[in-house]
Amino acid sequence: MESKSVIVVDNASYHNVQLNRHPTSNAIKGEMLFSLEECGIQYSSDMTKAELYDLIKMHKPQYETFAIDRLLADHGHTVLRLPPYHPDLNFIEQNWGIVNTRIAAKKCYF
Repeated sequence: MESKSVIVVDNASYHNVQLNRHPTSNAIKGEMLFSLEECGIQYSSDMTKAELYDLIKMHKPQYETFAIDRLLADHGHTVLRLPPYHPDLNFIEQNWGIVNTRIAAKKCYF
């Protein structure tokens, strides 16, 4: 692959492995506080768990780091992510649609 390439990535789960996973709504309050501190996000000590989680969700996109993005950036490449649920932009999804239609027409079951 040429250096400084732009690589288009779809939304397959194996392309979206996060390096810095953020707490979910089920996390304990201490995990939420730790995550906010790690990102340098201001919060109030009297905030409820629900308010802390809203704060995490609000800042989450800004602090998401994906493993594949980091790996490719370390080698001088840029990642361009396709928006979710846009099969018209994803050539592979279009082909899978054709394959699935043909399999269904032949009544093949696995």
